[in-house]
Formats: sequence, structure tokens, C-alpha cells
Amino acid sequence: MKHLALAAALLGLASAAHAETCTRAGLTRVIDDYFKVVETHQMSALPTAKNLRITENGQDMQPGDGLLKSGGKTLLRRDLIDTERCATVSEAVTEETIDGALTQAVMAVRLKVDAGKVGEIETLVTREKEQARFYNPKALLATADQDWTTPLPPTARKSREYMNDVANKYFSAFSKDKVEDGPYAAVCHRWEGGLQTTAKTGKCSPQGTGLYMNHTHRRFPVTDTELGITAGFMNFGGALPDVHIFKFNDKGEVYLINAVFGGRLQGDHAVWPDEAKPAALK
Repeated sequence: MKHLALAAALLGLASAAHAETCTRAGLTRVIDDYFKVVETHQMSALPTAKNLRITENGQDMQPGDGLLKSGGKTLLRRDLIDTERCATVSEAVTEETIDGALTQAVMAVRLKVDAGKVGEIETLVTREKEQARFYNPKALLATADQDWTTPLPPTARKSREYMNDVANKYFSAFSKDKVEDGPYAAVCHRWEGGLQTTAKTGKCSPQGTGLYMNHTHRRFPVTDTELGITAGFMNFGGALPDVHIFKFNDKGEVYLINAVFGGRLQGDHAVWPDEAKPAALK
């Protein structure tokens, strides 16, 4: 009976920790702690699970390595918070020191939390050496006045399924064939690695751009229904670890897309487990 009572007490504590952490305020504190680690390089600032897994640009990393070792101050940050799944995605521009030189990194990170501890850290970093064509932290910093924090009116919020279906259609629209795509706002803009790729057109649809490719291992692990934002992870073109972050307006249209990517996979494979998808997303 004592063992049962102890087990029940521990379960109660775990449930309480989960409930406390999996609020917007609680998950925001977790994100704050993560970026403290990026700046201070002290892993102890972030409560982590024993089975913590970290990847950066598709490669497994040890705690304290990669951006957690080379990073610095956060210059811009945008958060998606998924209280239902107790997970977050943040896009940021941070300082980074590479070979003794101070530079800037365009990055995104997914955090998965359970019982108050982070068990998954999935990081994507766009660096100048690897992505000189797209790398443009200055251009991304210039978008600091964009509103990524005001909640949509409750009556205008779309479901997780709706937003993820629209995002998935975007990925499928890199096709020679005419496929269902959107909806997009009349003016829609996209930044990739910091570079604005829609400055001349104001159009976000991939159709008509001449880019034909298959994006594999698509996942939609974090959706913020309150803010109208969802994050789609995939292997861009089957080789480039990538996340696209889609922001919806109050009409259910995509009007902002931000993408972060880095590295190159040796063979197309799932960096993180594929998720079961509803029929509409297959």
C-alpha cells in the first residue's frame, strides 16, 4: 500500500508539473530558459529530461554543443506556443561566435516539454558559410515591427487541422501540375533564411515559380491556434532540414511565411519520427 501511495503521489506531482508548465506563461518561461543557455552556455539554466535528444540541422548533438556553445544574445525572437501538445517553436536572430569572429545566426528551435522538463530540442540554423544566397539576418531584423504576438479574435481562429492542411498544400504546390493551394492574402510575403523572396511579387504560392521538388517527411508538431501560426518541418527537396512558419490573418489566409534551414542530409531520411497524419494531409 505504501508503494501504491508513493506512486500515486509521484504521479500527482508529475501531473501538477505538466499542468503548470503547459500554459502559455509556463512554456514562455521554458523558451526564456532555452535562450539563456544559448547566451550563457550553461545547460543548467534549462530543466531537461534524462532522455533529452538534441539535433541541429539534422545532426544529433550533445548537450552544450552547436549553437548552445557558439550562440550569444538574442536580437529578435518570435514564439509559437502549443499548450495542447506542450511544445513550442521559436524563430530568432542571435549572436554567434564562429572561429573567434562575432556574427549572427538566423535560427529556429522546437522544444518538447513533459512534466516540466525539456525532452526534445530540434534546432535549425541558417549560417552564412552554408547558405550565403539566403542568409540575411539584417533583413529579418528589419521586420521587428511585424505583429506576431496579438491573438486572433476567438471567432476568427482556425483549427490545427485547417492550418496544417493549408501548410501541407503549400509544400505540395512545388509541382508542375496544377494543384489546390492556399488560401493566401492578396499580399503575402516570405523570408527564407532572412532573405525576403517575395519583394517583387507579394505572392507566396510556389506555383508558377519554376521550382519543382518533393518535400519529404513533413511534420506539423506545433500549432498556435490563439495566434494563428503553425510550423511545418520537412526535408526540403528531400535533403535540406527546414521549417516553414505560416502566419494566418483573421480571414484564414496565409500572409506571412518565415523559413529557416541548414545543413544537408546524407540520403533522405526522417531526422525525427514521422507523425501520423490525417487523410487530408497525406
